[in-house]
Amino acid sequence: MTFGHAQIIKVLKWAGLTLAALLILCFWYLGAAWLSEKLASGGRPQLADAATPATYLCQAPFHTDIAIPLYDPLFDWSEELKDELPAWLPPNTYVLFGWGDSVFFTRVLQPEDMTAGRVLSALAGMNDTAVRIVPVDGGSVDEFCEPIPVDNEGRGAIIDHIRDTFERDSDGQFSVIPTPVPGEILVHATGRYSMFNTCNQWTAAALGKAGLPRSLFAPFAWNVTSPLRKAEETRTEEVTLVE
Repeated sequence: MTFGHAQIIKVLKWAGLTLAALLILCFWYLGAAWLSEKLASGGRPQLADAATPATYLCQAPFHTDIAIPLYDPLFDWSEELKDELPAWLPPNTYVLFGWGDSVFFTRVLQPEDMTAGRVLSALAGMNDTAVRIVPVDGGSVDEFCEPIPVDNEGRGAIIDHIRDTFERDSDGQFSVIPTPVPGEILVHATGRYSMFNTCNQWTAAALGKAGLPRSLFAPFAWNVTSPLRKAEETRTEEVTLVE
């Protein structure tokens, strides 16, 4: 089969239009993320209770996790996860919670695993989702993550957000997804991952429920961290002016 000159021109035209449409989509997507960060909601003033362990936000290049004490005074995660965790963990253990596409959690373990098919199926919301749970020592969390200025009411809202994301059966039990990553626990989750509902959108929603600053549209990690950072800078400036 051979293509004539007119057919080649037609193919090139459609290819050009497709590329232009993708570039426009990327432009509007990035623009919406940028504008959402600039117009982030301010949340309510709150301070972490000095008598309770801190809550942390952990940032990777494209992903965010919430870190909560395993033995949190508001909720004992060791009881909720007793069938999945090691028999004994140190008292200062934290648990990282992150939501996302189950295929990425189980099959995209190296850069070369990120195939076009897996990326497109995730962005299109074709795969199941999971909550990824990782127990870590408190020293590592304190070193690599940022504390969140959230009070007990806000921390309770974050805990409820995480637990409500677990997909449960009629008996209220959640089920796990086999994972090749040692130390990780994957729990079947509610919701669909897509380009408009990413892992960072889930984290931002948790912060919003806790009354913390958040971007309404948060596809990127910086959409989650930037409003918190700006609010902290504003508080610091206000304290300095008062002094």
